[in-house]
Amino acid sequence: MLRDKRDLIGQLTLTSRAVRVESGRELAALGLHAGQDTVLSAICESEGISLKDLAVKLGVRPPTVTKTIARLGAQGFVEKRASPDNTRQSLAYLTVEGRMVARELKAVRKKIRKIGQDGLSKDEQKLLVKLLRKVEGNFGGATKGEENTA
Repeated sequence: MLRDKRDLIGQLTLTSRAVRVESGRELAALGLHAGQDTVLSAICESEGISLKDLAVKLGVRPPTVTKTIARLGAQGFVEKRASPDNTRQSLAYLTVEGRMVARELKAVRKKIRKIGQDGLSKDEQKLLVKLLRKVEGNFGGATKGEENTA
């Protein structure tokens, strides 16, 4: 396949795909699917978060969170509990196994970040992040008007 070396969006697409493939391999080794890592990390940061607040935090619709929490619960990583203040509201907590996987996720992210940054100086890394944020801003933000997949 011949590519135009000036095709920024094409290169971003290929780079994004490479990151997703590597992330997918690492997540599969932990028994996770894409998106579940983000949910586990968010719960780890805010143990006892309501499913509604989790959906807002992740920028997804509540049914998406409910389905993901059900799957993570079936895998033994998360448990839902009724809120003591509002029995109609469910709160998400990590199980012991979920906490272990959340710790492993930090190591996986560090590994992927290291692979991606290999051969780049600190200044190049900072510049790349700055430029990518500028490109993102040109599109109105990462997920403006769209739902993330959890």
